[in-house]
Amino acid sequence: MTAEPAPSPLYVSFTRHSASRSSLVIAFLWGLAEATLFFIVPDMYLGFVAVFHWRRGLLATLATVAGAMIGGATMYVLAVSNGAAVNQLLVRIPLISPEMVRTVAEQMRASGLAAMISAPLQAVPYKIYAAQAGQQHFPFIQFLLVTLPARLERTLPVVLAAAAFGSALKRLVQRRTALVIGTYALLWVGVYVAYYLQMR
Repeated sequence: MTAEPAPSPLYVSFTRHSASRSSLVIAFLWGLAEATLFFIVPDMYLGFVAVFHWRRGLLATLATVAGAMIGGATMYVLAVSNGAAVNQLLVRIPLISPEMVRTVAEQMRASGLAAMISAPLQAVPYKIYAAQAGQQHFPFIQFLLVTLPARLERTLPVVLAAAAFGSALKRLVQRRTALVIGTYALLWVGVYVAYYLQMR
């Protein structure tokens, strides 16, 4: 009986990283950064972790949401009394336009915090909603409570899909790790290129 090929060294390395505490730290910091000044979503890292360790992918998702809540709270507090300055800061972040900020302001005036729930479907950064929540003086606790489903609505499907792929095609991932991760990276590059072209 022929023995199964051993997993690639890259697979072993990525699996160890995904199972480590550092994956949770990175997920938390990425969620915090993306909720403030960073423009690349943590979903791509969460999906990567979930491919190699689905349980840690779910924990990393919670860590990202916790970081996003702290980042969102920071934007909220800063915008309460410095709304104009925060808006000027936002439009200097890549992939955020003045029109996007104005649109979010109008949405929240019309729909309140419920507008945050539709943000992932519109690919609008959470940080803009956090700043507007502060500027429009929505209740802080309610804002934080809405943040939880608003963040999970976007990140959780990515993690679940990546976890399903990693589990169903585990042998492929073990043997062709570089190809799988290279394809995954190109997929995200395509997402951002399409997003950029849509904004032009």
